[in-house]
Amino acid sequence: MKARPSQRQKLAELGNMERHPFKGIFERYGIKSGYKGEEPTILLRQVRLIPTEQLLTDHLWFNLTKGFQRLGQLERGDVIHFNGRVNSYVKGYRGHQLNLFSELSLDYQLSWPTKVCRPEDSPARPPLPTERWQLITLIQTQNQNLPRN
Repeated sequence: MKARPSQRQKLAELGNMERHPFKGIFERYGIKSGYKGEEPTILLRQVRLIPTEQLLTDHLWFNLTKGFQRLGQLERGDVIHFNGRVNSYVKGYRGHQLNLFSELSLDYQLSWPTKVCRPEDSPARPPLPTERWQLITLIQTQNQNLPRN
């Protein structure tokens, strides 16, 4: 397994021993398959270390935790502040289908976001649905016109 040569190497340099303050720009909500069915996610772009404004990665996906949910229905471009800890993970396909191949690599992400907030002068946003099926439906509706890869 090789380390991924990327901008995320800057995340690795921070280490995983302590939390750091970050900010990112909300791009959109998403959905991933999970053990208990569909799981809502959130995509932040231009993730920076707050004290230095150093760009650490062009984007990161997070689970839509309660901290992110409390922010309400975010709009593209909303700035999000949070504390997080660097975590490594193995990226690539590890299944058993012979016709699929993806080289495994070590990548870095931010995990366990806490103190999630928006700047004080940010406009209020309507709340997200509290029922899981309503939240998934909202995200599917918002994403139906996105280009497919």
